[in-house]
Amino acid sequence: MKIDVIIIGLIAALSGLYALHSTFGFLGAGAGLAVMVTYALLLKVKSKKTEEKTLFQNIRFKIPIVIIIGGAIWVLAGKFNFPVWWQIEFVSFVLVGFFFFTLLDLKTLTLEKSNFDWVKRLLATYALASGIFIGVTAQLPQFDPMLELAKLNRPPIKLSGLAGPEVIAAGRDVFENNKCFNCHKVFWEGNSDRGPNLGTKQIGLYSEDYIKEQILDPRKKQSPGFDDPKSIKAMPTYYGDDLDEDSLGALVSYLKTLRDPTHMPVEGKFGDQWTWWDDKDIVAEGQTVFEGTHPATEGLTCAVCHGKDGTPMMTGALDFRNENNTDTTKIEGDHTDKLLKDWPDDLWYRRVTRGVPNTPMAPWGMIFEHLYLWKAEAYARTFHDPLEKRTAKRPVPPVPTKEEIESWKTKEMFLDPLL
Repeated sequence: MKIDVIIIGLIAALSGLYALHSTFGFLGAGAGLAVMVTYALLLKVKSKKTEEKTLFQNIRFKIPIVIIIGGAIWVLAGKFNFPVWWQIEFVSFVLVGFFFFTLLDLKTLTLEKSNFDWVKRLLATYALASGIFIGVTAQLPQFDPMLELAKLNRPPIKLSGLAGPEVIAAGRDVFENNKCFNCHKVFWEGNSDRGPNLGTKQIGLYSEDYIKEQILDPRKKQSPGFDDPKSIKAMPTYYGDDLDEDSLGALVSYLKTLRDPTHMPVEGKFGDQWTWWDDKDIVAEGQTVFEGTHPATEGLTCAVCHGKDGTPMMTGALDFRNENNTDTTKIEGDHTDKLLKDWPDDLWYRRVTRGVPNTPMAPWGMIFEHLYLWKAEAYARTFHDPLEKRTAKRPVPPVPTKEEIESWKTKEMFLDPLL
């Protein structure tokens, strides 16, 4: 083998390994190296004498291999949060490979006896490939130019006379028509993780002014975990010109509905995410809420009853220092036997926002913004589980499904009737 071919091969291999390492880390580079080594070893295997195979002999080893590879690709694509259509496309490439290698191993065709024979075979091959391509792509979402023109020519949104649900629906239309789903997921909906998942982040907890600022001036304050140079430039800055006041207002109304009463907000990019339970900045701000010094929650001082250092100052107040404390029994139909250290997020949320009847524990969710109540809960947990002593972060909860989100409404888990 010529030295120049070896050099070019090494450069190509190293470039591929570098690209895999940059994208998937050492795991990706290791997988790429394993594939290269396997391929090199297979090239060293001496080929057997060529024999014609029956169709069964041709496919009996290929089918289990295809099933294993296709299943692995489906699972991995799902783990990396690819949408289902992409998963189907990835697996379809495995099936194409199966048919391709099956075709290569079929019995040798008889020699053409005339020009018409090879033309017939060429046309048949083209017709088969075209038929498969057209048949598969016909099942995918189609581009409709009339629909796109209708979107462009749609009259501007006018909020006057619209009720809350109608404004929210109009805001979702603004979100979809401006291709926000191309970069942001909303819980389970969407195709990309280039930007924060606005559902699990619970953008609806934030004030209208903050949300507007994030839309109109996205470079001013980056979402945690998205402060790398690529992410900083990802959010367009032209929405101040593209959206009129009513469209912006409707969009904000829709985004305000994106909340989850069952889990702590989640920050960070997919693959490197964390909840507010383990966010030191959130915990620090939660301490100011708990101790009554936060300007946004004037009048709320958890420490009055629960103690600034965690020592209860009032009879009956929950002692957050004791991880084995139990839940209250004063709420009929709403009680858990789990110890404080194992309380789920939704129980913390209910106890703080809805309170405990006939006790000083008021339904603070009727008075103060839930954004700050979640933060106070994150701090309260540190009394029995200090940040500096944790050996691992709490698991990031799974993204709620469509059915789960619908159940929040039927179970009346939100205090706001519009949610």
